[in-house]
Amino acid sequence: MALAAPGDLTLRLTDYAVLPITGALDGTTNNAGSLARINFMRQEPPSRSGPNRGGRIFVNDLNGPLYILGADKKAIKYLDFNGRGANTGMFDRLPTENGLASGFISFEFDPDYARNGRFYTIHVEDISLSGSLVPDNGSVPGLVVKDYRPTPAIPTPGQSDHEAVVIEWTDKNVSNTTFEGTARELMRVQLNSRIHPMGDLAFNPTARQGDPDWRVLYIACGDGGSGEQTNEQRLNPQRLDTMVGKILRIVPDLSEHKSDSIVSENGRYRIPRDNPFAEVAGARKEVWASGLRNPHRLTWDVDPANPSNNHLFAVVIGLRTWETVVVVRKGANFGYSQREGTEALLPDNTMAKIPDPDTIPVYVSDTVTHGTTVPRYPVIEYKHGPDALGDAIAGGIVYRGNAIPQLRGKFIFGDTTTGHVWSADVNEMIAADDDDPRTMAPMHEVQVSWDDPADQPNRGVQTYSTMFPIVEAAYHTRGGKSVHLPGRAASAPNGRVDLRFAIDRQGELYFLTKSDGTIRAVTGVVTGAATSAVR
Repeated sequence: MALAAPGDLTLRLTDYAVLPITGALDGTTNNAGSLARINFMRQEPPSRSGPNRGGRIFVNDLNGPLYILGADKKAIKYLDFNGRGANTGMFDRLPTENGLASGFISFEFDPDYARNGRFYTIHVEDISLSGSLVPDNGSVPGLVVKDYRPTPAIPTPGQSDHEAVVIEWTDKNVSNTTFEGTARELMRVQLNSRIHPMGDLAFNPTARQGDPDWRVLYIACGDGGSGEQTNEQRLNPQRLDTMVGKILRIVPDLSEHKSDSIVSENGRYRIPRDNPFAEVAGARKEVWASGLRNPHRLTWDVDPANPSNNHLFAVVIGLRTWETVVVVRKGANFGYSQREGTEALLPDNTMAKIPDPDTIPVYVSDTVTHGTTVPRYPVIEYKHGPDALGDAIAGGIVYRGNAIPQLRGKFIFGDTTTGHVWSADVNEMIAADDDDPRTMAPMHEVQVSWDDPADQPNRGVQTYSTMFPIVEAAYHTRGGKSVHLPGRAASAPNGRVDLRFAIDRQGELYFLTKSDGTIRAVTGVVTGAATSAVR
């Protein structure tokens, strides 16, 4: 572990947008009490020819809405996934009441979106609930559903109670704020429980038409809680005949890459022939990397000076001890549920030293193996739990924007519950992706400064060691009733910040916090700032 070093970096935050309240104001003790469970913010891709089409910013809320932020930064509801009970959205079986990663999870634009209007979403469905698997278009009359067909759920060993669903949407008019078009279900995957579902989607931003990665979609799929069990489900993140605990790689458009891919079993997408296990009998051909617990964030970094120098990072929430960042490589096995961070994870979920020799079987199924492999290890890790740095890694972004030169090449990341923020040098992260598990990129503490627009009397800009006091102040300003913040965790007994990160098309950085439902832009850096207020 690389201990967090004292930081001389302070990020200036400015309120950017406040999202509609979809949670409970009453101080609910779990994180369903977050005022707006905003999870991702993405800006639509520009047109590759002709005039640039607007560059609208979209934000999703796990409770159901997908918003477009208007010119005034006000949220315009574009789609609503929550059709549960009295809700008027599209999906009858959307679970949201337990908080965490339940509901409408993620979305991503097709790289050719300006021309084809396509984007992709992940949501979770509770199979114990009644209702249709076909979206209800009552709240979005422009959605044509007559040809929508659900897919058979891809099986996961063990009992399942939820399903992760990936859908392709095609908007016929991307110049307005109304959806008008079709939806096509690509896949649904069984999950053993409501935790650790599919978490994110990503396209390679450097791929161009004719490249092997052009319009090829990477999907981060959590293990559904299977890897921490003591029964046969424990092996699921390792088993190549399952989709969970993996990074998947598919071609959504059946008309793309016809000569170098095959059609999936359900006939809805294609699978590249160069996927690492495409020729392994019994393996899911979609698998790109394996052995992951909860890879809930994917982020590509591209060096503008050398676009071929690009890397895909996954941010992984741990079980027993370690929060990690890994570099995703073709065919890599990150060891879970036999490894966590840079330690061995034993069948009773206790930790031990890495064995010598450091190899694990490549499991095709629970009975069939395909040789052995040496696990890949993280490039960043920190401990979670009581008296630790946090509870769950929130995600991270390599800053490549132009507004803040001091940030360029730094990976900015944080902890979900406590709101701690750190930086790491991306070159040091890449250097740490070697065959030595002891090599780790150093973490550096980052402070944050903010001027509370509602404080009376006005205290001006204050600097804090975490995001907690910022989010707490805004939460109460918006009417939140919890004494501090909703939710609890081992390192956050006074409530959860629920921190996320995003970038816009120019590479500028934003902080998203669910508990107060607010997006803040990073608008400057002050080096060597002293902490004037600490939480």
